[in-house]
Amino acid sequence: MTGIRRLSACAMALTLSCSGAVAADYTIKETSYVDPVSGRVQQLVLEVPVSADAAWAAISTDAGLKGWVAPVVHIDLMNGGMLETSYSASSHLGDRENIRNQIIAYVPGRMMVYQNIHVPRGAPADFALLAALRTTIEIEPVDAGHARVIESGVGYGEGPGFDALYAHFSAGNRYEFEALAKSLTGHPIDWAAEAAAAKASVGEKK
Repeated sequence: MTGIRRLSACAMALTLSCSGAVAADYTIKETSYVDPVSGRVQQLVLEVPVSADAAWAAISTDAGLKGWVAPVVHIDLMNGGMLETSYSASSHLGDRENIRNQIIAYVPGRMMVYQNIHVPRGAPADFALLAALRTTIEIEPVDAGHARVIESGVGYGEGPGFDALYAHFSAGNRYEFEALAKSLTGHPIDWAAEAAAAKASVGEKK
């Protein structure tokens, strides 16, 4: 959620390299399509062996989001509320360079719609195009012990800029759904370990 999305290729790579091998007891499917009115809709569907309530907590609470989104995170769950994140563990809520997504609307336990309103300087995305997107995350109970999480990105227009944005989030959202699934199945991201690995990687390159 991905804001709730990774805007750094380095951050995305670290998610996989530092999370370790985890048995896949979940499924992720891409179900993207083209709507005759809205155009391209980028969509992923995750089925995971947890209750719908647990899946909702993972996308709507600070503790849940910290397990897969970012080490610094805060959500004000309300219409017009804000989801604020930073991939830097040394940052603080309110810092200028934090990522901010505004919650457009939500249905408790079921659905959330948000829009990015601020990204850090140097983010690999055209903000004017990014601001045109709306993302919906839906939670559906499959049975008492399984839930389905559906993320849909709407607003992808035509042209090279939107093509680049679509490709960027096609990879980034997949990484985030992998991280979400692992967090829900007992393997949240160890942000301290990621930071240490990043520091070591920089040292090796010198």
